[in-house]
Amino acid sequence: MSTFLFIQALLTMLSAYPDNLIVAYVTIGVFPAWGLSSALFSRIVRRRGQAARAAGAITTATIEEGMDNVLAVQSLGGNVKEKNRFGDDSKESFFRHRMVSLLWIFIGQLSSVFGHVVFVWFSFYIISQVIAGEMTAGDHAAIFTYYGYMIGPAMALGWLWIRFQDNVAAMRRVFALLDQEPEAQLGNLQMPEVTKGVEFDSVGLIYPDGRRALNEISFNASVGEIVAFVGPTGAGKTSLAYLIPRYHVASEGIVRIDDVNINEFDVTSLREQITYVFQETQLFSYSIRDNIRFGNQEAEQEEVEHVARIAGIHDFIMSLPEQYDTRLGNTNAKISVGQKQRISIARGLLRRSKILILDEPTSALDPETEQYLVSSLHEAAKDRLVIVIAHRLSTIAHADKIIYLDDGQILEQGTHDELVARDDGAYRRFVELQTTATI
Repeated sequence: MSTFLFIQALLTMLSAYPDNLIVAYVTIGVFPAWGLSSALFSRIVRRRGQAARAAGAITTATIEEGMDNVLAVQSLGGNVKEKNRFGDDSKESFFRHRMVSLLWIFIGQLSSVFGHVVFVWFSFYIISQVIAGEMTAGDHAAIFTYYGYMIGPAMALGWLWIRFQDNVAAMRRVFALLDQEPEAQLGNLQMPEVTKGVEFDSVGLIYPDGRRALNEISFNASVGEIVAFVGPTGAGKTSLAYLIPRYHVASEGIVRIDDVNINEFDVTSLREQITYVFQETQLFSYSIRDNIRFGNQEAEQEEVEHVARIAGIHDFIMSLPEQYDTRLGNTNAKISVGQKQRISIARGLLRRSKILILDEPTSALDPETEQYLVSSLHEAAKDRLVIVIAHRLSTIAHADKIIYLDDGQILEQGTHDELVARDDGAYRRFVELQTTATI
């Protein structure tokens, strides 16, 4: 609209005063002059805006981090330290935002001075023309009317540009996410229902920073089996499991499902056949029912209660005033870590995918619930492949196949009895350490 008004006023001016082009030239020059004055400050406005928003984000992150870890802060006596940290971040944020405010005041005042200087010069010229008899008093009124029509849009567009710079900082934070490379779509095949299982053939994984996580991994895991990944912390168990739903892509070798390289499958189609229950449980602010049904929206209440019983969470849910309609809220503060884990396990079981991967599923469960869950997993494994990552002997001892990893390599694989029977075996030492620690 500002551009339209400027052009309209300019054409009218040229039509009314074709013999006095200096009037038109002066008014035309207002437009780029105002744009140039705005452009001079665009860089500094953008940089100051970015600094202010970054400082504000740091302050917000400090608050969130302190509140999320409030128990650790209180138990370790870190109140003063966190208070000082927030104070420092808050002062920095205030300083940055104050600089932006002062900059806007300066630009506004400078623009006002520039506008008044142009107005005074323009007025002097027009009045001189009236005194010299080149123009009439009516011309004076008409020219200043159209001058106002032109100066207004010029100022508006100049401010639009410089205001835009102030928001570039926020836009950059958004586009930093939007411009990230999307997940690689390596294949287009639609994955049918899994009937055989998973095969690793000399698979290796190297992270982008050059660290080797896995080397020469080879094994088979069939539908109907429970396969346990066992080993010390940092052995590569989770990295190995991540290769199956292609959260990571193997650097070497081939991962196959039903004899087909998983890189040939459409990633969405692949993950429809795989359910991954993560070690760090994440729940939504929905009701407990909706959390359990997240991966299977069509599930009936009977199915929801069935998997909740398997996960050992049904009795607790029924003790709540709103039972399965209880909303968990944004912080999930209404339930314990173990209860979150049980809801997450129930959610994984309800999805009915042919491959179920459980990362430390019993770490926060009591022995009775763990025993019930393990026996239920054997029932679930009749028509699916269940992969369990665990350290607790009671969780892995009854697996159909145990794969023992250390330093990114498979040292041993077999059943519990087979591996324990090996003298000086790595898995046997693992079991002896747990037994000794238990005693």
